[in-house]
Amino acid sequence: MKKRRLSQNKEAIRGILIIIVFIVGLVFLRDMLVKRGVRITMLTELDYINAAEYYMQKKYGEKFEGEYVYEDSVYVHPKSKPEWHVVVDFESEGGLTSFHDNYVGYLKKEELEKYIYELVKPIYGECKVYTHPYGFSLDDSFNKDTDIRIYLNNGMYNTYVFIYKNVGNIEEDFRKVCDIFLEKDLQSSNLIVTYITKADFNKFEEKLKDYTFNSLNFYYRITSFYSKSDKSGFEEIDILKGDKDYGK
Repeated sequence: MKKRRLSQNKEAIRGILIIIVFIVGLVFLRDMLVKRGVRITMLTELDYINAAEYYMQKKYGEKFEGEYVYEDSVYVHPKSKPEWHVVVDFESEGGLTSFHDNYVGYLKKEELEKYIYELVKPIYGECKVYTHPYGFSLDDSFNKDTDIRIYLNNGMYNTYVFIYKNVGNIEEDFRKVCDIFLEKDLQSSNLIVTYITKADFNKFEEKLKDYTFNSLNFYYRITSFYSKSDKSGFEEIDILKGDKDYGK
């Protein structure tokens, strides 16, 4: 009787081990399929991250690292530029998941900034220009070979200009820039010009942008929003005064 019980226990343990190995194998196989781009139903956050990484690598020919999933988007960054937080939107239908991204806005960033710099320099003099793509996917036909003119006329991006010019003609100068953007059909969603001291300008970097805005560490910030729905141009101009002690 005792031998029979030992035999039954061994069979039970063997059965449990087989089930565990089977489950681990399924998880491993699923992970490999997702990483290789095989379209299967997504179950976990890691599934979406793995699939988004594969989609981006296949589309752009470089490696990406997933960060996290928020609502219907996966946030990733190219390994060469960890400061770029690229949005990869996803949608599922019939058990299949497709992806759409805004990475082209980052790929065209440097070229677009140089182009805008040359347009606004006659008005503002020496300045620093930064662009940032909107946080949702762009046209799926956009890729690394997309012409800059196509992107700047259709892309979704904000434009930031930092200057140290005298603020005497702040609104007049800004309207001139708006007119240039309209003439060139630059559909920048937001146009933001910020006046700072020469000392801050000399050491200014793009990563300081949010801190500068949040702390009101500027003389003035003038902003307008481009209406894309009817292409009516820039809407009402808003001027915000910075901290009263700034520059003193």
